[in-house]
Amino acid sequence: MQILKGTAVSPGIARGKAFHHNVEVRRETNAGGEDKETGPLHTDQHERIKSAMSDVSHGLETDAQDISRVLDNDSGDIFRAQSAMMQDSSLMDELERYLGRGPIDAEEAVRAVFAIFASRFRGAKNEAVRAKGDDVEDLSRRLLFSLRGIHAHRFEGMPNGSVLVARQLFPSDTVFLSRISTVAVVAEFAGPAAHAALLARELGIPCVGGIERIVDLTHEGDDMIVDGTKGLVVINPDQATLQEYERAIDESERTNHSSAKIERQSTITADGIDVLVMANARSQDDVALAIRNGADGIGLFRTEPFFMASKHLPTATEFTGFLASCLEPAGELRVNVRLLDVGADKNPIYLPLPPEPDPFMGLRGVRFLLRYPDLLEAQLRALLESSRRFNIGILIPMVSLESDVVQVVDRCRKLAAEMGLTQIPPIGAMIETPAAALAVGSLAKHVDFLSIGSNDLTQYTLAAGRENPCVTDYFIDDHPAVLRLMAIAIKDAGATPISLCGELAGKIGAIPELLRIGLRTLSVASSLLAEVRQTIRRSTVPAPNDVVR
Repeated sequence: MQILKGTAVSPGIARGKAFHHNVEVRRETNAGGEDKETGPLHTDQHERIKSAMSDVSHGLETDAQDISRVLDNDSGDIFRAQSAMMQDSSLMDELERYLGRGPIDAEEAVRAVFAIFASRFRGAKNEAVRAKGDDVEDLSRRLLFSLRGIHAHRFEGMPNGSVLVARQLFPSDTVFLSRISTVAVVAEFAGPAAHAALLARELGIPCVGGIERIVDLTHEGDDMIVDGTKGLVVINPDQATLQEYERAIDESERTNHSSAKIERQSTITADGIDVLVMANARSQDDVALAIRNGADGIGLFRTEPFFMASKHLPTATEFTGFLASCLEPAGELRVNVRLLDVGADKNPIYLPLPPEPDPFMGLRGVRFLLRYPDLLEAQLRALLESSRRFNIGILIPMVSLESDVVQVVDRCRKLAAEMGLTQIPPIGAMIETPAAALAVGSLAKHVDFLSIGSNDLTQYTLAAGRENPCVTDYFIDDHPAVLRLMAIAIKDAGATPISLCGELAGKIGAIPELLRIGLRTLSVASSLLAEVRQTIRRSTVPAPNDVVR
């Protein structure tokens, strides 16, 4: 038995079998000093590489056609360029030479040779040439997946009841997790605002982060207990420890079950102030769970998981169908759907994002959508069509300029007129940057509501990347500077409704302060609804002490 201490990221206790993410095929040495292959053995590595290249070429062409159809005629060229790069004679010659050294499998040859070529590109003086290093790495990843027979994300085959063990999880990984397959997450890098942490809390599954070498310390199939409340992980527990935790797990399940049975009634503070408590969601299951748990609506419906889980760029018709199935459980309740927020750490493989030296400060959110107007309009058409059946609001992500909002609202109105709609759904702006928080007065003139995203607002205010484990101690979402910016935004919003949908909204200890600065709508993970509502009902709203000057 091993007991490891990490960082408590998402509360709860669970037990399951370890499932490793991104386990590489590697070589080990047996007792006789000879290489032993830990991956599958194959006789003709040349043919395997040729077959994988054909498979990847077909996928690249499909992506190119999809992108060109939805965006513009030139956008798909990046994938055709990758396909041509893969057929480069010098690359093929290098692969042949590497395989000739033997005994070497196709995976090792691809990994080594493509790493060499990527480093050559990155050593160039010309920035455009250097950027091709990313293309080479992307090709390497596609080929390795094909060689391993992975034509879907590995999480799609995760056994039910697994504890996901990983060094780090990215947004493109987390969209494949589910409540059924994943009972807990343990990661080497997982700060409180990382996407893995955010999703774990939304799913209501325990998560522990900050355990160094966790992948090396565990084996697939290990019996694991994850205590996300205390930040503890127990590997292969002994009988006494197992019995102790089984009692705790049973008690936790009974508590969660009883707290979910709450009446749909107003959430009013002890001194009579009405507060809306909505939920964050990303799927039909999320929406249904939120409504069952008494949410007043969906304050933030994220669309990125749908786009990132797709193998190709979805059409407007596919997006409309997705929305129809997801929003059905909400009935007449309000659902605020955020437009696709990609860029930085959220990059679907089929979208041709340009290489950027600092992507978190680059083409994110609305900036990307305005760069590709056809993609924006396809989403707006789907949302306008959905507004015929559902009570939706449209959220514009990562706003920093007044013109961002004006352009999106104008396009929405023009499309609505073309579609014969006399009225557009309410449109809101995400307040995720200090610039947006300080310019709420000008933004509010063009929108119907506002939503504060405290995760990114914290990131940009404290200059601490939410996915960067080196600065986790600097990511303080209830820091006075963050709260002051929020208070300014709330004051300047005037009569325009403003809500909070970041992780801070579900931080129980911060709720009195959030109420004090004027927030009257919070949107939280479904698993936190009961506790947040109970906390609000026990609270009195302190008198403001001139927070904003």
